[in-house]
Amino acid sequence: MHEGGWTVTTGADGAFVFHSPAGRVVTPQPPRELVTDTLDWLREWADERNLNLGPDINMPQWDGKSPNYADAVEWLLAAEQ
Repeated sequence: MHEGGWTVTTGADGAFVFHSPAGRVVTPQPPRELVTDTLDWLREWADERNLNLGPDINMPQWDGKSPNYADAVEWLLAAEQ
């Protein structure tokens, strides 16, 4: 919506209606679920999806070496073709 061309109008019920630059109405999303105990909710959510979220899950795999930007750009350009 920050790219321009979007419009906002007010519906008959007083709710805002958002329109894309192409004129399509953006459908409202359902209200967010109220979570009172975030940690328990997250554990249940992860268990339902068989995710093994432990203290090391976000540990970086970086070895500390400087990236080879020339290779990275070459790979990106090759992938674009």
